[in-house]
Amino acid sequence: MNFATLSSKMKAAQRARNGLALVLCVSIGTNMLLGYRISQENTQVILIPSRVSDGMVARGAADVRYIEALSLDAVYAMYTVSPGTVAYGRTVIERLSSASDRARLLDAYDDITEDIKRRRISTVFRPGKITHDLSRLQVIVDGSLATYLDTTEVNATRRRIKISFVEEGASIRLSRIELVEIEDE
Repeated sequence: MNFATLSSKMKAAQRARNGLALVLCVSIGTNMLLGYRISQENTQVILIPSRVSDGMVARGAADVRYIEALSLDAVYAMYTVSPGTVAYGRTVIERLSSASDRARLLDAYDDITEDIKRRRISTVFRPGKITHDLSRLQVIVDGSLATYLDTTEVNATRRRIKISFVEEGASIRLSRIELVEIEDE
């Protein structure tokens, strides 16, 4: 190899090194500027849960909003049913129910869904008013239950549903769902 070739390769390597060093410095400078910009902003992100999965008990008291959300989940799963949503509703009841009451609740759900499949109908529960008795861990949901045949509403009746919970460890779990007679008001 002669000196001229070696010299040109050396200059090419130095240019590549200098270019890489320049890109690295620009990248570091940009990251520092971005870091400074972020540190000067005051932002707050609120994450809202996508679904209710458990009811926690804190210091011996259950959160009212959480129990109401669990109640609505249970009522929707049990009474807003179509032949296409049977599996999802069963999963919700299974997830919310207490270990000792799970089999009974799933049997009740299966009875309802069997009737829905046999008659080829859909039901929709529309809640209206929610009242609760936290000392007994009970929620009463007043609303209407509509029955559909295809897309035509064929029946709508007022319903009052009582949902009972039990404490299981540090959780609130579904214990019972039952229809309550509506007294004439």
